[in-house]
Amino acid sequence: MVRILSFGALHDIALASEANTMTHNSPCKDVPDEKSPHPELKFKRLILKISGELLKDESTLFNLSVYDYIAQQIKIVHKLGACIGIVIGGGNILRGRDVRWLDRVDADICGMLATIINGITLHSKICALNVPVRLCSGIQIQGVVDRCNPLNDRETFDNGTVLIFVGGTGNPLFTTDTAAALRAVEFKADVVIKATKVDGVYSADPVKVKDAIRYTTVSYEEAIQKGLRIMDLAAFNTCKEANIPIYVYDLKKHPLARVISAGDIGTLVTGGG
Repeated sequence: MVRILSFGALHDIALASEANTMTHNSPCKDVPDEKSPHPELKFKRLILKISGELLKDESTLFNLSVYDYIAQQIKIVHKLGACIGIVIGGGNILRGRDVRWLDRVDADICGMLATIINGITLHSKICALNVPVRLCSGIQIQGVVDRCNPLNDRETFDNGTVLIFVGGTGNPLFTTDTAAALRAVEFKADVVIKATKVDGVYSADPVKVKDAIRYTTVSYEEAIQKGLRIMDLAAFNTCKEANIPIYVYDLKKHPLARVISAGDIGTLVTGGG
């Protein structure tokens, strides 16, 4: 019998995990304490890509329990000493490519603004947990959010402040997947972690094909040859050229801490397969 946990129960699990396993809050640039009982992190500098589709449910555009759950996951991983950047989508509010009543460029600008709304909401949730966090945007809105400046913001990132990247790349016609790949290169990330509704990359849609195979690891070249839909082509090629792994996992099923420490869930896409 499969037991389905509510997000309230998941919050309790996250808090219990934090109490039992997290003991330090060193910036990611520090050398891990050799006496620490925690294993060295598999990924220490991460860009977490969160789709806007994960932030809604059937009744509302903003499922606040999901925001709370994500904030708790970020707090736990932050206490492990990881540097965290979050690229957030806006699909729960508006997805530019799906809008037919606006010019595509105008629609994409609206989509970028939607990511800022989501980012402000998540920023508030993370702040409430006393975790240092800052918004960085692909487009500047004076008095609300500054434009991302990697030359300055990288030091903030290195010192352990969580950065929430909103506004996409700042340009229309590019997805937030591409924004995640871009930020990963700019901030020298070890990995792009794509939080999804499925627990990895499959040979076919697991909802439609019952015997679809889940890959534990796959190379960039294999992903291209097999036509696996992991990210849009621009984002995928950016990660491939920079040799930045892509990790795909089920946000609601597995704790982020397990992804960056054990790396034994989901699917890892690398240059070496």
